[in-house]
Amino acid sequence: MASWRHLRTQIGAAPWLPLVLLAVACSEDQPSAPTRLSATLLAGEASIVIRGTVVTPDGFIKHGYVGIVNGRVVSVSDKQPDMPDAIKVNTEGIILPGFVDLHNHVPWNVLPRWRPGRTFTSQPQWADDPEFQRFSAPFDHLVASSFCDMNAWGELRALVGGTTSVMATRSFPCIHGLVRNLDFNSGFYGTTELDREHIFNVAGFRLPPPSDVTGRAAFVQAARFFIANPFYEALAMHVAEGTDASAEEQFTFLLSRSLLNPKGILIHGISLGASDFQAMVATGTALVWSPRSNLELYGATANIAAALDAGVEIALAPDWALTGSSNMLDELHTAAQWNRERLGGRLTDRQLVDMVTSVPARVAQVDDEIGAIRPGLRGDLVVLSGEPDDPYGAVIRATPAQVQLVLIAGVPLYGDRALTERFWDPADLEEITLLGTPKTLATPAAGVAVAAIAARLQAALTEEGASLAPLTESR
Repeated sequence: MASWRHLRTQIGAAPWLPLVLLAVACSEDQPSAPTRLSATLLAGEASIVIRGTVVTPDGFIKHGYVGIVNGRVVSVSDKQPDMPDAIKVNTEGIILPGFVDLHNHVPWNVLPRWRPGRTFTSQPQWADDPEFQRFSAPFDHLVASSFCDMNAWGELRALVGGTTSVMATRSFPCIHGLVRNLDFNSGFYGTTELDREHIFNVAGFRLPPPSDVTGRAAFVQAARFFIANPFYEALAMHVAEGTDASAEEQFTFLLSRSLLNPKGILIHGISLGASDFQAMVATGTALVWSPRSNLELYGATANIAAALDAGVEIALAPDWALTGSSNMLDELHTAAQWNRERLGGRLTDRQLVDMVTSVPARVAQVDDEIGAIRPGLRGDLVVLSGEPDDPYGAVIRATPAQVQLVLIAGVPLYGDRALTERFWDPADLEEITLLGTPKTLATPAAGVAVAAIAARLQAALTEEGASLAPLTESR
């Protein structure tokens, strides 16, 4: 993890330069030679029309059509668009924007679930706990040699749950994205260079404790640099991750230094109260809510009722699969249960769906690219099976087994063979089994072979006395 000393040396550098420069030698899986439609699909030049119940910013179209050309949505209608050369597929499913995950620790998700059996009051408390240190040792030992595989496995875990964009939290040359990496290589600003993103994720640079005066001064300097620099449009940071006084002190420190701002995305906010959320609204600061991981580690989660009363914009994200959800669909399930049991059903199903699509895209300032299905935006879509008369409820109840198709930039990347074979030659598709349900990954687009990655990771983890986490878990 990069140090604050290294960060400080970068403050005066050009804003497009990476703040974390790490290199790793990693092997590349070589998929089979592209066939049939692969060339046009991979180039983003294919025209596609998919039919189903389309979730739009204005509601949903029960028998709708989405037209995609050159990787972008060109039409959304209840009438079939006039695109004679397009590949036309009736999904008979629910078509919605791909999920946008603003809080994850992708490479960590190779490890199985950690069950501490007790709760903690702060992030340092569990991070320094000897039990967690033993549990996480395999990650520390393997990350330098196996990062590319580890990150790919973590991205696969996100993909099978319908995620098309994620915060990756680490900068390595192999970050090119099975899903879009919003903080290192989203594809929005070019596809061959890292760190051209307008989002800065400070997950690796947590606010130092009050006793570290130098570290806090560096944090303030860095934060003011990002806030003042128009190149950066969003600044995500872990704040108030815990239930003790030190967690709340983090927020009051930011407030006292005028560091809350419209670019700000606060992750966790467990200890915040009504006046804190009002201060967030006054400064245009958003919240990322990760209930399952919060409850597992701290026995508590953010006061969502108070945040809603104040008018805070709230995005939902898993945190990581070690103590959080395996994927966004599972996190939606957790949030929906919390909504029923603790919020009196205050959030509608549509609001919950917005918390994993349009809201995170908006607070990360990428809603001009993703987060909704409308002409001009990228063709990042997920198709789920479910009741067309209740599409939002169907999304809330869905499991990864119901993910029929995932498209990123209009490229059908993953899903049921019955749909993926409409776009790819069968030889292009690698079969994956999720809890007994067969799925497929388009290897020419993914650039990886799942079986090969799994074999390498399992062998490496076995040597460390650990096992590889499954791509998804049963609830």
